[in-house]
Amino acid sequence: MTMLLHHWTVKDYHRIIATGVLSDSDCELLQGTIVDMPPEGPEHAHRCETTARYLERLFGEGWWSRQGKPITLADSEPQPDIAIVRIQDYSNRHPIAEEVRLIIEYAYSTQAKDTGIKRDIYAEAGILDYLVVDLKQAKVIHYANPAQGHYTTEQTFQTGFIQVGAVQIDSLKIAWAEFKNSFSKLNWYLEQSQMLLYRTLQKVRVLKWYWQK
Repeated sequence: MTMLLHHWTVKDYHRIIATGVLSDSDCELLQGTIVDMPPEGPEHAHRCETTARYLERLFGEGWWSRQGKPITLADSEPQPDIAIVRIQDYSNRHPIAEEVRLIIEYAYSTQAKDTGIKRDIYAEAGILDYLVVDLKQAKVIHYANPAQGHYTTEQTFQTGFIQVGAVQIDSLKIAWAEFKNSFSKLNWYLEQSQMLLYRTLQKVRVLKWYWQK
């Protein structure tokens, strides 16, 4: 038996929202499908908040950040973790693609969605720069230069600066919590290696002393 999924338009979606049916649901419209969004954990919330403030300082006058708020595209209305948009009155509508300069998604359990369907949606809409911060792998993926519905540039950062137009974004600042954990683990492994080396040298000295007797 073939399962048929209804393709909802943005207008359909707005009508559904207006009825209040989705008032208790956290969801977004992705390529005509209404998709549930996972609950937000404390690390995710903290990173979004601190990064939004950092980016507002970087982009300066004329831009502000929206956190977890919808943007209206052709057949989608996603709710990106952070969108840097032009400052203006959005009380009667959500920002559209031409008003969005940068989108960031934080991924802990949503890597497949964020680097799959959402990447495709943002590329098709012509969003100039899109960052996916992978909190498990401690890396930032930068998608840029959309053309014919696809991003033509993809770069992965674990350190260094990400160039977005005239703005340089410090990759460590937007994913510092996870990078800090990674460095802590690295330090632990180094300490363990040093201890192992010390014990090995001690054994070598004992054996050398024994054979010289």
